[in-house]
Amino acid sequence: MVVHMNTEPQRAEQKFRALLEAAPDGILIVDPRGTILIVNAKTEELFGYARTELLGKPVEILVPKRFQEQHQSHRDGYMERPKARAMGSDLDLRGLRRDGSEFPVEISLSPLETEDGMLVISAIRDVSERKRAESAARLASDRLLSAVESIHGMLSLYDKEERLVLCNSAFRELFGRHSSGSLAGKTHSEILQNALDTDLFELGEEPKEAFFRRCLAYHRNPVGALELRTRDGRSLRATSRRTLEGGVVSTTWDVTADVQHESELTLARAQAEAASAAKSEFLASMSHELRTPLNSILGFAQLLQRDKKSPLTEKQLDRLEHVLRGGEHLLRLIDDILDLSRIEAGRVLVSNEPVGIREVLDEVKATLDPMAARAGIRLTLGPIPEELPQVIADRTRFAQILINFGSNALKYGKPSGSAEFSVELLNDGFARIAMTDDGIGIPLDQQDKIFQPFHRAGQETGPIQGTGIGLAITRRLAELMGARVAFESTPGQGSRFWIDLPVHAEPSGLQRTPLPEHTLGSVLSADGKTRTIIYVEDNPSNIEFMRELVAELERVSLVTVPTAEVGVELVRDRRPDLVIMDINLPGMSGYEATRLLKSWPETRDIPVIALTAAAMTGDRKRFSDAGFYRYLTKPVRVAELMEVLEELLA
Repeated sequence: MVVHMNTEPQRAEQKFRALLEAAPDGILIVDPRGTILIVNAKTEELFGYARTELLGKPVEILVPKRFQEQHQSHRDGYMERPKARAMGSDLDLRGLRRDGSEFPVEISLSPLETEDGMLVISAIRDVSERKRAESAARLASDRLLSAVESIHGMLSLYDKEERLVLCNSAFRELFGRHSSGSLAGKTHSEILQNALDTDLFELGEEPKEAFFRRCLAYHRNPVGALELRTRDGRSLRATSRRTLEGGVVSTTWDVTADVQHESELTLARAQAEAASAAKSEFLASMSHELRTPLNSILGFAQLLQRDKKSPLTEKQLDRLEHVLRGGEHLLRLIDDILDLSRIEAGRVLVSNEPVGIREVLDEVKATLDPMAARAGIRLTLGPIPEELPQVIADRTRFAQILINFGSNALKYGKPSGSAEFSVELLNDGFARIAMTDDGIGIPLDQQDKIFQPFHRAGQETGPIQGTGIGLAITRRLAELMGARVAFESTPGQGSRFWIDLPVHAEPSGLQRTPLPEHTLGSVLSADGKTRTIIYVEDNPSNIEFMRELVAELERVSLVTVPTAEVGVELVRDRRPDLVIMDINLPGMSGYEATRLLKSWPETRDIPVIALTAAAMTGDRKRFSDAGFYRYLTKPVRVAELMEVLEELLA
């Protein structure tokens, strides 16, 4: 048996070849003429050649044709000064595969001295993936820079050491115009200090040091926004936030137009509020000025109507009825206009609560019965479900809406016609309260405008009185209560208006309790005590009206006083049973006088009634807060005043 022993050179060669085959890069060994002597498996994989196809071939077989001539000169130059070096980190080197395709490579060259002369080892690496990643990174960077530059605001990015990493041209334009060198790498403090040194900002009364500390504190703890103003009049708003790396990204916007617009809006709002206040003051003044003479007109007319000692003739009573109707109509017009103004100003508040439908209908019918009798129209309550639930509504506004529906039905009804209130329970949890009439109806071309203010469905020039704002008020009040109003009408045959109100959970068993059938005079005459009323009023007509009214009452003494100053002293001295107080008095007002009376132990329990022409929103609460027992508006309704006198004196 013959044993072959490996010599040391053979073992070294085997190790060398094993290392070549294990290398992650393609390895070529070429001679000085560029002939390929050795290749490893990775080279075969990279270039697609079999090893036998490469051995003995010039290395240029692996170089694209357009680079082959240049490659030969580079190879010759390398052989003159051979040394280890890397190629491709800053060059676009390409390899050529067997199939003719190209791919990017990096090459490391190393000279190798052998006994046969110098050889060159080339390590070739495919960098396709890295090139693709670099290309994607460059694209993303370009896109980021484009996005940053496209921002209209001034964008800046600082690292955790507060050094500027990135900014756009708008930022450079503002903060770099007087700065030497590039802004990148400078700290936020340096950029801010340079802006202060060049008087970029308008500081007002704030010292530079305080401004610097404030801006620096915001940058280090960015909460909210930082408002700035430049010397050239621009308003800036900076907003910053922390990055994940601990730096800060900041965007500064030019909000000059917004600030100017906001200032204009503030001015416009102030002017609107002033105009609204002036309007409210005007309406309150007009309400007072109109109601004061109406108080005399309607008051004395009611006294004439009630006069039992010197009764009027039928003809005089008929004429007096015209005076009362005209005065009441004028009063309704004043109330309607004030109501609409208050609603449009958003100053009408509703107080929704469970309300009995039958109770309100009875009151509304009682109110409308005299008007129905004068118009010759039969006003009725239609069939009403026995188990009638309560509805959620503001009781006063609910009644006002029904009176509006009813008065319209009577005004636009036909002689000997009919008008009927009815109630229907709907399936959606609402109750429908409707007014149906057989009047003149509404023309088809006017029906879409019927709820518009001052629109009277073609009756503007007709003989029927009205302002055309009742239905506009009705719809807006219904909306405030969460209700629905609608109508249907056939010209020449009649109309049906209704309001849908949400039903309360529990049924209503409330019925209106009738007032006792006695008069104030009869109650007061039942005992021998005389009651004293002090009336504080400066208007002679109103004083005369009150004297005439109280003259009808037995055992009631009226003392009139023209000023509040004299009135409070007289009340303190006489201790009357009741005080009736006007509000707009010369000198001390009725408010002040009443608060004074309520502050004295000897007069605090004497009831004070406010009898005033003030009828604006909020007046009732103001009177209550001042300590008044009741609040009655002029023109006074004699029946209402007598009811209060009975309540307090009898």
